[in-house]
Amino acid sequence: MEETNITLSEQIVYGMFKPASYKQLVSVKKGRSILYIIVMMLALCIVTFAVPAGAVITGFGGFEQLFTKNMGELKYSDGKLSLDRPFEMSFDIYNIIIDTEDEMVADEKLHRDGMNIAIGSGKLRISLVMGQNIGDYSVTKLSDIFFSDFDNDTLVSMIPTIYVSLVLMFIFTTVGLFIKYAMVTLVFCIVAQSINKSFDLKLSFGQVFMLCFYGQSLGMVLSNCNTALGLLPPTIITILGMFISIRMVGSSLVYMKMSRDGVL
Repeated sequence: MEETNITLSEQIVYGMFKPASYKQLVSVKKGRSILYIIVMMLALCIVTFAVPAGAVITGFGGFEQLFTKNMGELKYSDGKLSLDRPFEMSFDIYNIIIDTEDEMVADEKLHRDGMNIAIGSGKLRISLVMGQNIGDYSVTKLSDIFFSDFDNDTLVSMIPTIYVSLVLMFIFTTVGLFIKYAMVTLVFCIVAQSINKSFDLKLSFGQVFMLCFYGQSLGMVLSNCNTALGLLPPTIITILGMFISIRMVGSSLVYMKMSRDGVL
């Protein structure tokens, strides 16, 4: 196939809505294909991570407001942490709990679903909770991670580090999304490659991979937007996304065969 020259916006529109144009999409330069993948993963990460994180931070008025006013008076000394009132904050599947009534936060104070980062007066507990099942990922003594005279002002001084951590989390989340969808794409490739050989389309493996990746585009967007907004049960959207992806990939291969045979 001859290389085609189309814009990134055309790649996005064709990838999500026009399987008849996939012949053009799989013929673009390799660099344009890589750019499309990067842009899609960044866009999905913005929807599922950056926007919710920004909303949470804005909701409590920024980290300085959180540490100096919303949290209460925090103090660590003589191996014990104290906070004048319990503190809780949730973001996506993560729940942060600071309750210094006991040395370690008890099971009944954990959120029922998600990853709980729970800090008691003497121990940091990281637990995954699913329904009635609680699994401790780690339990660490605060004396191993805190230093004397740790307080609200110390947290304020750590704000730049927190923002750097959020940027790193954004990058890792973007990479994680790519790995997730690359694995699904490889599964689609098994079937698509078989059809490619059956139809004698002579597509390279790289072209088949991109065809399957384009075919997932609309499903990716729907799934991640639903994750961010929580409108429908994830299972329903996952099934819908798979159906759309299968239809897009299958239709694009049929269109390519019809074009080669002169039907289109």
